[in-house]
Amino acid sequence: MNTEVLTKAQAVDLVSQKLEAMTTPDEPLVIVYSHTIEKPYGWIFFYNSKKFVETGIFSYTLAGNGPVIVNKYDGAVHFFGSGRPIEDWIAEYERELIQGQI
Repeated sequence: MNTEVLTKAQAVDLVSQKLEAMTTPDEPLVIVYSHTIEKPYGWIFFYNSKKFVETGIFSYTLAGNGPVIVNKYDGAVHFFGSGRPIEDWIAEYERELIQGQI
């Protein structure tokens, strides 16, 4: 049994690697650190285009990007959509976590 848990820095690295794999050369994706939520089971990260994060210009914002949850106990990275309020995605994840489905 693995008793080590991820640090926030390790979770950031995991999400950054996933975002890099999703990135196109002309539109890199980055974590919006100021929106990160810490939970007992891990972290909820948000991301957007680097251009939007740097400029705040709405035309550079992404559409369809929801939160990313990283479980600090097993290192799983879960991407969620944007079709529902963020609170709904978090609640669903937490229900599934409690029920042992994750």
